[in-house]
Amino acid sequence: MPRNKKIALVLGGGSAFGYAHIGVIKAMEEKGIRPDLIVGTSMGSIVGSYYAVFGEIDSLVEKISKTSAVKIAADPGFLSLGVIKAKKIEELFKEVFGDRNFAHCKIPLIVNACDINSGENVIYKKGRIKDAVRASMSVPGIFAPVVKGSKVLVDGGVVNNLGINLAPKSHKVIAVKVTPDSNKKIFSPKDMGTLNPIKRMRYYSDLINKSFTILINKLEDQMVRDHEDIIYLKPDLKDFNYASFGKYRELIKAGYDEASKKL
Repeated sequence: MPRNKKIALVLGGGSAFGYAHIGVIKAMEEKGIRPDLIVGTSMGSIVGSYYAVFGEIDSLVEKISKTSAVKIAADPGFLSLGVIKAKKIEELFKEVFGDRNFAHCKIPLIVNACDINSGENVIYKKGRIKDAVRASMSVPGIFAPVVKGSKVLVDGGVVNNLGINLAPKSHKVIAVKVTPDSNKKIFSPKDMGTLNPIKRMRYYSDLINKSFTILINKLEDQMVRDHEDIIYLKPDLKDFNYASFGKYRELIKAGYDEASKKL
């Protein structure tokens, strides 16, 4: 990959799919490609912030396998008790990032959130890392929003899941999309009467996920069309879903394989 420009690594949101970002970074390191800026949204903000703060990614894989991160996500109440589970996530971010702020980053960092009242992007470039990440991954209906003054902050993916436009035009952008394709079929409504209560809940969950996926994909695709001079990475994630936290090794490999081919 020619290096005549500074590089901005843009990591999109996507819940468990975001583990693929780790594999992308591992492949970049092997090729000697180190970004000059990281832009992260939602899960991309978690992985990106870790890499920006510590300057390496291998220890994050170890933390995922040994800490409570996967256990929290695998808890049956993870989606239904968002406000309670958010406290556990906040404790995890405190454990990982401590009180480090953006000035501690080895690689400059931008974290993307959304003010749900105004519908505007809220960009973090200073302050505590754990607070920025907590706001960026506050998926509406799953985690309680973060209140900051007059702003009510939620997941940055609501308005800008792949923040290509947040990188300076002077940088060469490597954009990593981990949102799945939206062509996966769900139950037909005519089958509702035959479904047991658990499958009905799964149907409604799939319906909501599908709706958000379609919207996010449309916005991301338009963002890519508007910024043609980028390196666009889209790992093959068709065998996973938003809750595949326990399959982090396979997701990491998917990201690694994509970056190894394209970079």
